Amino acid sequence: MRQKRHDEPKHLIVSSKSTLSNSWIEHFLFVLLIIPLTLSALVLYTDISTWYLPDNLYAFVNANRTSVQTAVQIFGAILAAIEVFALCRLINLTTRVRFTQAPVSLDMLGFWSALSTPTNNFCLPFWMIAITVLLGNLSAIISALWTGALTPANAIGTQHSTLSIPDWSNISLIREYPSEIDKNGLSIREAKGYFTYSVGMGLLGSLLSSMNSASPTNGGIRNHPKLDNTRYNYHGRSYGIGASAGLSDDNLVAIPHVRNYTFNEVGLDASVDCVYNTSSMFVLQDLPQPTLHAARGLLPDSKPNAPEYSVYVGRGDDAIVALGVAADPTEYSAKRYMAIAAGSYYKDLDKIQCAVTFNAALFNVSVDIQGRNISVSKVRFVDPVDIDPHHNITHIVMRQLELISNDLTSYYRSTLGDAFNASISDYRTSVAGGDISEMQVVMKGMENAVTALVDDILGGYASAQLVVGRFRKSVPCGLRYLLYASARGLILLPVR
Repeated sequence: MRQKRHDEPKHLIVSSKSTLSNSWIEHFLFVLLIIPLTLSALVLYTDISTWYLPDNLYAFVNANRTSVQTAVQIFGAILAAIEVFALCRLINLTTRVRFTQAPVSLDMLGFWSALSTPTNNFCLPFWMIAITVLLGNLSAIISALWTGALTPANAIGTQHSTLSIPDWSNISLIREYPSEIDKNGLSIREAKGYFTYSVGMGLLGSLLSSMNSASPTNGGIRNHPKLDNTRYNYHGRSYGIGASAGLSDDNLVAIPHVRNYTFNEVGLDASVDCVYNTSSMFVLQDLPQPTLHAARGLLPDSKPNAPEYSVYVGRGDDAIVALGVAADPTEYSAKRYMAIAAGSYYKDLDKIQCAVTFNAALFNVSVDIQGRNISVSKVRFVDPVDIDPHHNITHIVMRQLELISNDLTSYYRSTLGDAFNASISDYRTSVAGGDISEMQVVMKGMENAVTALVDDILGGYASAQLVVGRFRKSVPCGLRYLLYASARGLILLPVR
């Protein structure tokens, strides 16, 4: 009698009389597949349609980020479980059909059993173990995909609107008002600040503070406050642009979740070039009264028979820093001059002469509402319509410098001279150790201070045009606002 070999494959014989159960409970998981299928179609549709969460849901998600994230993970795990269990049930039904058709080995039986559960059986061949491990972790993978698709994430929406900016077609209120009482320009004081057409006198403290910070000690980009109570700060030069931020943008700020907006505005780009002019004819002279001193002389743009003249008060002329600007220039041009005559306390400033050239330019303004920052950049290769074709604004802006210097000279000190020296000293600090001469340091520090002063004076007149004179015009602007969407752009409701 022949012995049975022990290495023959073992088979399990399943009776062909086995029948599949038709119970509706066994097929219930397949019905549940409608949920992830419907949700997948919704994700795809809303992604194509670019829908966003409405305001009330946005506010809820923003206030309950942790709870929302936990709920999304739980819901994603439920969806993954439905899909994985349905797949396992399908494998189970498939094995029943196969068992009725042919015998299977014990390894294959264990393999199919592990796939139907799902679980891991490490007694199986390696390739079977790899497949069961993959299926056992499939739920975690699918859950992660659903969580990523359903988790609310930041999305940037854009839309177009309009903004009121200063209109320079009417500059009848921009004049060289004298500083005597009751002869100042029109002014308004309100919650958003003090706005006046006597910029040199009315905003003297703010202008002086701006000059003191004209040269960043770290050599980086200058950040400085806007001359009002709107709490906005400029990142870099202002060019006198962006006055509307905080003053005429209430309609934009009222839009829910607006982060920033951008617009274009035409203004004046003031470039400053300072040199020592040893032959300068603008000098200090003593007057018969011991406490009075005259600053007089011709400037490059003064009329030959009309030298500049102003009187300063001081115990001596040592503490005087006088600025000369042509009151009646040879012509109203885009290029104007400023000369300094200084006493011994400010000898580094004496005989400095600066040329300030005003060129019409188009600027792009970006206003960060939450950060309260304004960034102004010049748009290159654009020739805009000049807002000051007759250079009247240029003349008034430059004349403010002479008024400021006279007002900031006291009996013993020149506050203006101290501000110039602060800018020079800060610039010296920023280039410490560099290969630069002391004259270059002084000139660059002066240029920074004069640039900051001129930019802020222009900004003061722009604010006055908006608030006091009410001379405005509308320009298009682009809004960017924060919305919540899923990683794939799952949007629940359209934005209003």
